[in-house]
Amino acid sequence: MNFMKIMNYEESKEWLYSLKFAMKGFKLDKTKKLVKLAKIDLEKLKTIHIAGSNGKGSTGAFTESILKAHGYKTGFYTSPHLVEPTERMKINGENISKKRFAQLTNHFRKLMRENNFKANYFEVITVMAFKYFIEEKIDLLVAEVGLGGRLDATNVLNGMVNAITNISLEHTQYLGKSISKIAKEKAGIIKENSVTIVAKNNPGLKAIEAKAKEQKSQIIHPAWIIKSSTNKRQEFDLIKPEKISKLKIRMIGKHQCENASLAIATVIALRKNGFIVSEKSIRNGLKKTFWKARLEIVKRNPIVLLDAAHNPEGWKKLFESLELFDYKKLIVVFGAMNDKDVGAFRKYLKKIDSLILTKSGSFRAEEPEKLKKKFGKGTICTPEKKAIEQALSEAGKKDLVLITGSIYVVGKVIETMKLKI
Repeated sequence: MNFMKIMNYEESKEWLYSLKFAMKGFKLDKTKKLVKLAKIDLEKLKTIHIAGSNGKGSTGAFTESILKAHGYKTGFYTSPHLVEPTERMKINGENISKKRFAQLTNHFRKLMRENNFKANYFEVITVMAFKYFIEEKIDLLVAEVGLGGRLDATNVLNGMVNAITNISLEHTQYLGKSISKIAKEKAGIIKENSVTIVAKNNPGLKAIEAKAKEQKSQIIHPAWIIKSSTNKRQEFDLIKPEKISKLKIRMIGKHQCENASLAIATVIALRKNGFIVSEKSIRNGLKKTFWKARLEIVKRNPIVLLDAAHNPEGWKKLFESLELFDYKKLIVVFGAMNDKDVGAFRKYLKKIDSLILTKSGSFRAEEPEKLKKKFGKGTICTPEKKAIEQALSEAGKKDLVLITGSIYVVGKVIETMKLKI
């Protein structure tokens, strides 16, 4: 008899990590097979699917918050996590409990062993989430794509509404070397007779529109006007698909007004499927939305700012947003993954007074020595905890400490500073 020890939460995490992350050779076959083995009926999940290079998490957070404000029971699936994998599965904004997470992991380990079936970390955790959301009888699922779209494990879902956020050059070795190729991959989430939400300023617009047309998916282009933008809050007017003025958000950076507009257009599009959301819920949901590590101020005097920007477009928006702050010296803690285009970060080096290069614990983390060689400047300080302490000791009260480059490095700060997740 093959007896399997029941794993606790820490052991279940270790087991999942042991399945490894696939970074190439994507196919949907394994996810589909796992769904079948687990006897999961995906038709029970009424899904809003979100793809894009930047802004997926924030757009999802705005969408989920509006739906929750209207009284819907929401499921929210995101990746990667900052500190704990339980952050990836939320119901009404609350993370799955560690106990429930471990139960699901045990269930899937047993299922896979009995059927002599192998799958990777992302495939398993994604199907675990589907099972959880169905068991909890959610009304609506907001699902963020992991990587790409067409072959991402989440793409076994049938999205009623698909929102596609800003497309930029990222993961080029997996998704293609041009914006249009990447956009085509992301647009792979568009299902027949669905609704597609995409802003007109999206660099991948042509490829997205072509895919939507092919799938007979109605396209909606939200439009908005920013009224005010500070380092505490923002106000904007939605122009299309409806006129709603004086909308307020506490997420900072002008790009968040775009993400919020995509989210409003998304919830308005749900009416086609019988899900009604009032203007009051839109206003309240937006006001309450907060998504960690997106221009997040965790301390003032000195200002300590966390931002999970990890690609050229993300860094561009980040440095534009720094203009909202008044500071003397800019101290940056930077660590990146080895598959990122860090060369693009060089153009911001002249704005940085002190650059501290570090490395996360991820197997994909770039060596700080290599970063220093590319940048031609920087102090190497590892592990991340030490780098953060170094930055804080350098900072005067009127300075700004920015921690960026990778969601993994930012996650470590949250752990180190014991911030609430």
